Amino acid sequence: MTGDGLLVLPVKPAEQESSGYVNHIDRTPDNLTRLATLYILLVFLSGLAAVAYFGPGISAVSRSDLAGLIVLGILATLFERFGVHVYGNTTVSVGMVTIFAIALLYGPAGAAVVSPLVAFAAELFGPSQWYRRVFDMGTYTLASVAAALIFRALLGADPPVDGWLVPAALVAALANYGVNAYLVALAVSLTTDQGWWSVWKEKFQWLFPHYLVFGLLGLALAVAYRVLGVAGVLAFVVPPLMMRLAIRQYIVKTAQHVEELKKTNLELETVNREILQMSEELRETYDGTLVALVSALDARDRETKGHSTRVTAYMMDMARQIGVEEGSQEGVDMQRGALLHDVGKIGVRDFVLHKPGRLNEEEWEEMKRHPVIGFEMLKDIAFLSGAAAVVKSHHEHFNGRGYPEGLSGQQIPLGARIFTVVDAFDAMTSDRPYRKAMPLEAAREEIIANSGTQFDPAVVEAFLVTYEDWLREAQQEERQEEEEFSRKAAA
Repeated sequence: MTGDGLLVLPVKPAEQESSGYVNHIDRTPDNLTRLATLYILLVFLSGLAAVAYFGPGISAVSRSDLAGLIVLGILATLFERFGVHVYGNTTVSVGMVTIFAIALLYGPAGAAVVSPLVAFAAELFGPSQWYRRVFDMGTYTLASVAAALIFRALLGADPPVDGWLVPAALVAALANYGVNAYLVALAVSLTTDQGWWSVWKEKFQWLFPHYLVFGLLGLALAVAYRVLGVAGVLAFVVPPLMMRLAIRQYIVKTAQHVEELKKTNLELETVNREILQMSEELRETYDGTLVALVSALDARDRETKGHSTRVTAYMMDMARQIGVEEGSQEGVDMQRGALLHDVGKIGVRDFVLHKPGRLNEEEWEEMKRHPVIGFEMLKDIAFLSGAAAVVKSHHEHFNGRGYPEGLSGQQIPLGARIFTVVDAFDAMTSDRPYRKAMPLEAAREEIIANSGTQFDPAVVEAFLVTYEDWLREAQQEERQEEEEFSRKAAA
């Protein structure tokens, strides 16, 4: 597995369209200095050398995996056509997500083969100077191969799905950013007579967080492909496009003010509001990505399809009843923790996860590891660190007889204490292949019976109040359906 990102490349004159990751060279080919021309050719030849060295390794890819590589390559090329124009001639695209996934899945061989083809194919859809095309091919290749090598150096050719996966992917994304930003900033410096450092600070410094976020999306796409194949890839097409939409909305609203902000600070308040709006849009994009990931996981664990979505809704109703402020960070952490509570099952073998009968001791110990696996996956991601605590403790019991740490009472995070109740309630009231759903009232009595042992008594009290609300809502919906049916029958 490796990655590619928002690349920065030479660009066409200002009156022409530009594509690629990030582009910015304002001179025409006739005006390129000899030094700039030599540099562009050097980058291109370095990319070719990487293809020649690593490319033959693609022959080891199986026929089924090769089909996945082709699908990912086509998506990467299509994503390149969704570039967003930012300041001047600079353009940002979401192609990194797919190319990064290719690098993570297929290593330097896959990155070396696909990256230049994506860069070349993207340029076929519009006019482009030779120097931009060859520079794009070189930088795409070098940045993605560098990310692939870093990732493989950290985790090996067949990395396990554990707590090191996310940190390794972030380091690979950082390598992608470093190689790409350095190469392109130097290209801009040579063609505009600006210092490399000032070019980087002005045009490319702000891209760093996007590389990290796109890197995480690329990792999620790679994991989805490993778990679900091509179907998993298609499930993740929408989140990157939503990310692109969020970036575009922000850029469209701020681009007209950027040059003016160099002369005056009068528009600062407006720009700050727009930045906050972008943050909210990105937050929604994060949530959309999480939902897509959970959908992929639910598709793997067929017995619990829809379980994560239902318990999240139950969780938020209970949290409001207990007094957690809606929209607060605590509430957001609970919501995301409930949604991702079983993400650690990605590290549990299919044989164990889908075993129809009782697990033996060894298999049960493997299953009991999933809260810790999920915690390790999430704890170092800033916007999921709070949710990680819920994920880790969602199988702890109030009396200390749960797992993985045997916490008891107030040692268990409030979100995990709430989740334990709603998780049990949904499990009892949902059909499973080996049993029918329990009646709601019977499930309620079972919750009461385990108050003080498995469940926090205070949380159970809140559950009983919320349960009545759920029951009234269900009855009201049932009456409305009956009335609608009667109206249609009478008509």
